[in-house]
Amino acid sequence: MSGSGDEKFLDNVLKGNAYKDIVRVMLQKSGYTIYNYGYESPFADVKSKLTKTTRNSKTVRRIRSSPDLLVYDDQKNDLMLVEVKMRGSVPPEIKPRLIKTYKEFWNDSILVLVVPEDNVFDNVFYAQKISELETRQVYYRIADFEKFQDIFTRVRAEDISHYKDIALQNMKTQKGSNLNEKKEEKPKNTFGNAKTLN
Repeated sequence: MSGSGDEKFLDNVLKGNAYKDIVRVMLQKSGYTIYNYGYESPFADVKSKLTKTTRNSKTVRRIRSSPDLLVYDDQKNDLMLVEVKMRGSVPPEIKPRLIKTYKEFWNDSILVLVVPEDNVFDNVFYAQKISELETRQVYYRIADFEKFQDIFTRVRAEDISHYKDIALQNMKTQKGSNLNEKKEEKPKNTFGNAKTLN
């Protein structure tokens, strides 16, 4: 891959993987068995082979929208497909077409949202079954989603607190990184320290 578009895609994959990894570790620590499932895992090489004519086929849309994790709960003898999304705004915005695609191909999966909240009493991890979500632009984490530990009942409150701190620190680091990228993109003043007149 080459070019700034591909680099931006890879940067976004890395940023998204950080939150997926936090969720994966939290679930593993709680006794769930976790398997990578999504598009970036077994199908990573497939993306480079897709052409514009196949990009919107039903099969391609299904593969591209594959949930991130396959979670096995040995206590309930149950499997769950889990998609992890981080959103930097409260309320979190999710493109309606994304929810429509999940409903079409993965209606029985669970969407986990990681959203920034510095309030000590609030959570940053929320979850909801795709089948329970309406298709719209903005979601309210309290009204539309349940707390993570209400869906994944084996997760302890102290683990939520610990991983919340890690997620918040990661969000602050990314926010700082994004600000630095924007500063680097600004045109440099060719007159050194001279002030420009308006």
